[in-house]
Order: sequence, then C-alpha cells, then structure tokens
Amino acid sequence: MEPITVLSDGKRRIAYENIIQLFRNWIEDSPSGSAIETHRGSWENSRYCIVDYQIAEEAVSAANAIRAFMPQIPLLVITDFKSLIRKRHLQQITGTGEMKMILWNEQDPNHLIRDMENWLHSSVYESPIAIPPILSMR
Repeated sequence: MEPITVLSDGKRRIAYENIIQLFRNWIEDSPSGSAIETHRGSWENSRYCIVDYQIAEEAVSAANAIRAFMPQIPLLVITDFKSLIRKRHLQQITGTGEMKMILWNEQDPNHLIRDMENWLHSSVYESPIAIPPILSMR
C-alpha cells in the first residue's frame, strides 16, 4: 500500500519517487496513531493525494474523483507558470479535506523537493490527525 496517491497527466515529468519517500519518512516519524488511517483496500488506503495536471479543469476533475470516494483526503495540487491553476479552481473541488498548492519550476526541479521538505518539517504534531500545515483554499 502506498500512503501517497499521485494523479498526474505526466506532462511535467516530476520524479515523484523522492516526494513519496519524503511523505513515507514523515508518516513514519509522526507520533503513533496521529497519521490518517483509512483501513480500506488498495489506493483507498492513501493518506495523501498529489494532483498534477497542467490543465486546470483536468486537475479539478481528478481531485473531485478521488474526493468522491475519500472526501477528507488532503490534496497537494501542483501548478506552474503555464498551467494557470489558481485559487478559484481549487474552490471547485468538493470534499472536506485540506488543500495546498505548490509551484513547480521546470528550471529548478529540486526546488519542489526543498519546498516539500520545509513544508513537512514545519509540521507540529499537536492535533489528533497530524498532517502538515496546509493553507485552506476555501
């Protein structure tokens, strides 16, 4: 079971192996019982979902598809200077889970990893469900 589900059109060619490993390490380091557990089969056991589509409508559609089955799953939406995915698009995503948008820079692909590391390591495990601090886009 992967704790992270990646929904992507593959156009950005992001190496998600490193990002998934960051999430695995974060989940393993979280206090016992604080990470989201769904106790379902296959991809439904995911604790987090990354949405990476260049076309805003496709990103919204993919996010809504997974949120139809798992309305509380936190979403990380990747955007770039070309895709024009903005806050107004995220407001079209259903469900109750938190969302965060991160900028992908093709000229500096390692910047995404650094942003993810900073974001995950800034987490404080005070809540009963520990997820990294996420800006609510609602």
